[in-house]
Amino acid sequence: MTLELKKQKIYKKVFENACNALLSSHIEKQLHNAALDYEREENRYTVAIPYFDEVITFKVPELSFISSKGVNITLVTKIILLHYIYTASGTSLGVDKIPYEDIPGCRQYQPVFEKRVTKPLQSAFGYNKYAFLEAGGGLKGKEEEFGDASFTLYALPRVPITFILWEGDEEFPPSVRTLFDPSIQKYLPLEDIVVISKLASTRIIKEARLKYSL
Repeated sequence: MTLELKKQKIYKKVFENACNALLSSHIEKQLHNAALDYEREENRYTVAIPYFDEVITFKVPELSFISSKGVNITLVTKIILLHYIYTASGTSLGVDKIPYEDIPGCRQYQPVFEKRVTKPLQSAFGYNKYAFLEAGGGLKGKEEEFGDASFTLYALPRVPITFILWEGDEEFPPSVRTLFDPSIQKYLPLEDIVVISKLASTRIIKEARLKYSL
């Protein structure tokens, strides 16, 4: 069995577990905690999930997913959406932001996070803050005042991720940092934080490629 097939087998098992966990939860309470709008007809729910710059229609108990952009929704994305709903605590977002390494339990994974999330962004935008900002705006990001350029993307209604760029020059190399709301662990398992940040990073770079030769 190839590595890719093994990964798919693992993902399918994780997806099945996530489906079972959601179906055995108090669904309406979890949808409320996740700040999601929904319609109910008898025991069926149609849920609107804002996901970056699209809306995913999620139906229960069918457990079907349809993107407003008409694109394929990967198994990894489906897993994250399910985890978000059944993990959601309802905790309000605050004004403070913390870096990835300050999330309890994440410091040891900092090298992995940098490799998958921040270094690709540094390579793509290290000397072009305007492309960085434009890409963020194209994904409906909210411009911030950190570093040389920064913005916050809402991966999910209660999962904001702030991306900060310091441009490189003759003396210093470029640098990218990410900040999270301290409540992130109350909405996603630890392993999902790297994954959704990587998905965000990929979307930022892809958005820029539509306008710039990166």
